[in-house]
Amino acid sequence: MAPDTAHDALAASAMAASQESAGTPTSRGMPEPTTRVKVSDKDQLDVWVAGEGAPVVLIHGAMTRDLLKPLMDELVKKDRYQVIHYGRRGHGGHGLPGETADIPGQVADVVAVLDALGVDKAHVAGHSFGAYIALEMATQAAGRLLSAVLLEPPLAQAQTEAVQQVLKQLAEVAMPLVVDKYTSGDADGAVTAFLDFTSGVQDAVELIEPALPEGARALAAADLNTWLQADLPAMGSWMADPAAVTQLTTPIVWIGGAESPPFFADSRALVQEWRPAMKAATIVGAGHYFPVLKPAETATALDELLRSQAPDWSAGQPTRSI
Repeated sequence: MAPDTAHDALAASAMAASQESAGTPTSRGMPEPTTRVKVSDKDQLDVWVAGEGAPVVLIHGAMTRDLLKPLMDELVKKDRYQVIHYGRRGHGGHGLPGETADIPGQVADVVAVLDALGVDKAHVAGHSFGAYIALEMATQAAGRLLSAVLLEPPLAQAQTEAVQQVLKQLAEVAMPLVVDKYTSGDADGAVTAFLDFTSGVQDAVELIEPALPEGARALAAADLNTWLQADLPAMGSWMADPAAVTQLTTPIVWIGGAESPPFFADSRALVQEWRPAMKAATIVGAGHYFPVLKPAETATALDELLRSQAPDWSAGQPTRSI
């Protein structure tokens, strides 16, 4: 099966699974979006809003749009947050974005979502690639943030032996394998290879998939083309600005997995060097995909970090009704 045909088939099956499950109360599928936000002449984002309280935006990483849905559900249970979950540009079975966006451009997408929902400021939490957007937003749109929450971004600027080893493996082994599987028509195998590499755990997808909404795995395979052609180049061309991060007044917190590959610990140490006052939490019993494998523990850690630094952080205006 040719790559384009494989993409179309996987997108169709993922969307069918999502639609089939959306109206079933007992289903694990994603519900219909609360709203859709136009971010370019050719692109709109699916947005879900749940709960009441201080707004928290969740930004997914890589191609797995639904990875943070379990965390969203656990945060809503805290009864003090209104959680905003959205599919990034070109994700959700929509095909390649009509207009690609670099990291600053994806910050503008977050701002567009906040504007559409009538939200002045929000906590913005990004996982992995999504944390790049959260960190960049802290330097480019600090006036829209209550805090930036970094859920393990992999920062290539951390020039340690572990980081250099990972970058070499990524360039010489992992990404060639992912691309080879995708171009041969095995998009599901490409997603599996990507999750194995980033988690450091063989067959990580078998641990992750049961906790995700139905259809999430097929949707990730359908969205892999966007990751390869739009997001990966954006990731490669972006670097955090240490001087700008050092001068921030916006609170930054870090949450990571105890069993994550050393690469992520080195990234955390780098941000801690830039921001010595940064508070952090570690989720025991999970690696890089802790938000989906340990969502309750992650939600509790996030809640405690936000409320411990400044009590009024957890107070904020809820989004207006859609």
